[in-house]
Amino acid sequence: MSESILKVQNIGKSFGGTEVLRDVSFELERGKFKTIIGPNGAGKTTLFNIISGVMKPTSGSVFFEGTDITGMPTYKLAQMGLGRSFQVTNIFPRSTVIENLRIVAQAKSNAKYQLFRHYTTYKDFLDLADEILVQVKLEGKGDRLAKDLTHAEQRKLEIGMQLALNSKLILFDEPTAGVSAEECPALIEVIRNIKRTGEHSILLIEHKIGMIMDISDTIAVLHNGVLIADDEPEIIRKNKAVQDAYLGGGAIE
Repeated sequence: MSESILKVQNIGKSFGGTEVLRDVSFELERGKFKTIIGPNGAGKTTLFNIISGVMKPTSGSVFFEGTDITGMPTYKLAQMGLGRSFQVTNIFPRSTVIENLRIVAQAKSNAKYQLFRHYTTYKDFLDLADEILVQVKLEGKGDRLAKDLTHAEQRKLEIGMQLALNSKLILFDEPTAGVSAEECPALIEVIRNIKRTGEHSILLIEHKIGMIMDISDTIAVLHNGVLIADDEPEIIRKNKAVQDAYLGGGAIE
């Protein structure tokens, strides 16, 4: 069995008297792609917040590469190689696309900041940024301000920033949220290409089930804060409990 890069163990979360997550456990193998699905209010984003250090659980633990990271600050997790994109795009809007990528790559490195050194002298970071532009299908747009990109392009840039951080594990929180139906396939293809490299493990929340069935290695299903299934896509597709909870008994297409 492959090594687990992420282990979620008996996670529970309550807000006042309301239990949002209850005894949630699963693992993600290194280099694999797992998608978490579930109806609105199932606890998906709360679970992501706990894994990524935004929120502490009421009970349970999270392990990243064998280290207990429960409640660890987000910036420390980023330094360890756990990155996250949010439902709301998180970029530097008044910087160019290439600058967004260079800044992140330079911040991740041990390169010292020098006040009077021009950014163009940091050739290694600019070369990396150029490579990432190709990976996320933003070729030719490096000199544009990030705020002038379409929403889908901004999502691609945010994915590129995770690559610039060289994140070992990337958490994608509904990457197609707000993206037009016409642009969704291209965005999913960017994520698919990242998977193909085998260099990153991916944990994703997504509502558009049809788009993730053939890209996910495994799918975990949350319902009312409880993990009701965690298996390969074809098994999940045929799972009656998942059909009842997620689609009112209808078949998953």
